[in-house]
Amino acid sequence: MKTIIQIGLAIVILVLVYFIYDSVMEPVRFNQEVERREAMVIQRLKDIRQVQIAHRSRYGAFNSDLDSLIAFIKNDSLPVIRAIGSVPDTLTETEAVRLGIVQRDTIWVMASDSLLRRARYPVDSLPYVPFTGGKRFELDAGKIERGLTQLPVFQANTHPSDYLGDIDRWNVYYTRERIIEDGLRVGSMFEASTDGNWE
Repeated sequence: MKTIIQIGLAIVILVLVYFIYDSVMEPVRFNQEVERREAMVIQRLKDIRQVQIAHRSRYGAFNSDLDSLIAFIKNDSLPVIRAIGSVPDTLTETEAVRLGIVQRDTIWVMASDSLLRRARYPVDSLPYVPFTGGKRFELDAGKIERGLTQLPVFQANTHPSDYLGDIDRWNVYYTRERIIEDGLRVGSMFEASTDGNWE
């Protein structure tokens, strides 16, 4: 009888140890999953920024429509300035151009050949927030006035409830107050910045 009680107590102790370990590890596993998901969301926001900067260099303004950005990548072209000739060690490239030693020529390349060049990049997935089952990033673009100048601006963002919403009790463990309020964001509609709020 004594042996049965000892075995029973050992089992209860093991079960309690497991529950204590699991309760300690739950926030750790949550934080690891948040880091993984946010890294993918941030990469997608960086991709949107790269395409927006290329769009601004081509047209002088940012785009406020994600589908138009995809069409821009697939169908448009970008100017690339190349130098013909070699620059002597004693001159800068600007001086060499001025003296006629080097010439500059503009060639046009497809945007798809110079943007998002990672292997097999799924361009059509650009508007979608990872881990949401199809929710799209919020995107806005416009101009702000600074002094007497109109500056183009854009902002793309998403909220933690979008990419963490499928995790039980995510709002209990998630502690980044600024991200909860603003979401992960790149660019700004209030200042001429293309920085992300995670940087």
